[in-house]
Amino acid sequence: MADAGVKLITGTDAPPIPGLVPGYCLHDDLAAPENAGLSRYQVLSSATRVPGEFISRTVPGATRFGTVTVGGRADLILSSDDPLNDLNTLRNPVGVMAQGKWYSRAELEQLRTDVANEYHSACNSDEKQP
Repeated sequence: MADAGVKLITGTDAPPIPGLVPGYCLHDDLAAPENAGLSRYQVLSSATRVPGEFISRTVPGATRFGTVTVGGRADLILSSDDPLNDLNTLRNPVGVMAQGKWYSRAELEQLRTDVANEYHSACNSDEKQP
């Protein structure tokens, strides 16, 4: 499809499910098209620029995202290596800018811990119910 010019969008529209962490699960979604032969640039575009363009066209008044531009939403990943050389560098970001707020590696680890704790609590509360 990519060879035919179809614009691909990577991601999931699944509702909040315990254990499914938005953004985190995307790493596996990025590996699949690369393994299928897409370039890393095509893969990164399918998770950034292309969805941003789609939303801009289809959702009136939506804030622009997916590219680093004036007036766009400030969502960025700072990685220690170039993801065009290895997408796995995105799995361990130095930090993340989400909607203009900076999260350091330590803050990201705390968020992961909090989500894991919530997940384990939800699993344990299900076991206690009759």
